[in-house]
Amino acid sequence: MKVAVVGGGVIGLACADRLAQAGAETVVLERDRLGQGASSGNAGWVTPILSTPVPGPGVLSHAFRWMLNPASPLLIRPRLDLAFASWCLRFARNCTSKRFTDGALALLELNARTLSLFDSLRSEGVDFEMHSTGLLIATLSERELEKEWELLTQLRQLGYRGRLDLLSGTEVRRLEPALAPAVAGGIYAADERHVRPESLTTALARRLSAAGADVRERAAVTRIAPSGRGWVVETRSGERVVADRVVVAAGVWTRRLVESLGTRLPMEGAKGYSLTAASGHTLQHAVMLHEAKVGCSPFSGGLRLAGTLELGGENLVLNHRRLDAIVGAAKRYLGFALTGSLEWAGLRPLLPDGLPAIGRAPSADGVFVATGHAMLGVTLAPATAEALATLVLEDQEPPVLAPFRVDRAY
Repeated sequence: MKVAVVGGGVIGLACADRLAQAGAETVVLERDRLGQGASSGNAGWVTPILSTPVPGPGVLSHAFRWMLNPASPLLIRPRLDLAFASWCLRFARNCTSKRFTDGALALLELNARTLSLFDSLRSEGVDFEMHSTGLLIATLSERELEKEWELLTQLRQLGYRGRLDLLSGTEVRRLEPALAPAVAGGIYAADERHVRPESLTTALARRLSAAGADVRERAAVTRIAPSGRGWVVETRSGERVVADRVVVAAGVWTRRLVESLGTRLPMEGAKGYSLTAASGHTLQHAVMLHEAKVGCSPFSGGLRLAGTLELGGENLVLNHRRLDAIVGAAKRYLGFALTGSLEWAGLRPLLPDGLPAIGRAPSADGVFVATGHAMLGVTLAPATAEALATLVLEDQEPPVLAPFRVDRAY
């Protein structure tokens, strides 16, 4: 069977790798450079404990309050667009306790094998940078610490099995000496990990090429159309790839490609920012600066700060006020600021219920979708690939994919 995978980010590459390892003839078509979209500058966290939907109780009140603050962790830029207005209304309907709980449970089930799948990649010779030092959630107030502990306790009741330790200010600084005196306490999730995402996408692309897959960069797909019993995928440069099945994992650009096939995806680009320093102060653990919603990832020879969620269209212009807010958060929690940093912005695909869309395109037999992973692309990539490969190659939908059906009510 020949499968064309549209999109060379972490989701597309993971799906293509799984398909190729299962024996499918695989072609990857990436509009730019492999791994250079939302996959390249994120924090690289592998964190089942943080795999919860974006919409939830209290999110709307925060969003309205933060709309007037351009440096806030969540920023919604209103625009005259009926589709965006509809998306916002759907997002609001999903900010309930029940939908949040249902979504968190679905993500926990999808994540059941996440850590073992990352271990399998390493054991199979996929060489990427991975750190298994856990995740530390640092808070500036004991009240926020109590609220976060309550939320994580609920997730443990839903099925999270990792170790969680509640730490005082003294204990949290003993574990992570780089934290500033302003930090009131923290939660240590010892089993969580982080990877350098660029190294992961590079390693997956390398194994695909070694397996004989056809991997093409600068191949922006403009059209997917039926061709006999299969499909033809056309690119802007005039290339035509004929395949039995097509997997569309093109991030925010997935929406346009599947809409032409009659499948509607109410998806927005959630813009995120990061700064990466090649040297200077570093940390011993991945750290979430809780109130600021900034993630800190220590890599070999560098430190990355990533954060913010900005809804304002498909705009990749760097907003330095947003970057300054990330730097300011580092000063409050860590007592130092990054210097000599590489600045980055990327668009993360976000559906109004905060869950990914993984499964069949309902209007096009033989076309499949894997998108909408928001800030969980790295975490969910191997699990998404494993489940989707079963559906694509065997026409059997694993039960774990039921909550992520493309034709669900958003």
